[in-house]
Amino acid sequence: MERTGLLDARMFAPRLLLDALLLVCLLLAGVGATLAAALGSAPGDGAPVLVIAPPWSEGAGAMIAQAGGRAIGPDAASFGALAVFDGAAPVAQLRAFGAWAVRDARAMASLCGGRS
Repeated sequence: MERTGLLDARMFAPRLLLDALLLVCLLLAGVGATLAAALGSAPGDGAPVLVIAPPWSEGAGAMIAQAGGRAIGPDAASFGALAVFDGAAPVAQLRAFGAWAVRDARAMASLCGGRS
């Protein structure tokens, strides 16, 4: 019995599917690791923080003001703002106001070429 091109394609289809799934998993893991590294660790006492807010909220700047901090930097983006607080950043309070994340901004500064 002679093999045809169609039969060969059917034999390799499961292999191609597995290869594609593996590639997708690796890409997702890489993107996740990059985001985790970019967002840095939990903020320290008195350190600048990045507050990330959903677009339908009042904005990160308003959340920062309500929590008793002050925005720093030239401008706030629609999803986030840099801020400083006296003492530790009130992460739980900012999350209660609707912030998606509050992260140490020094990690972001290092990605942009700044010094911490």
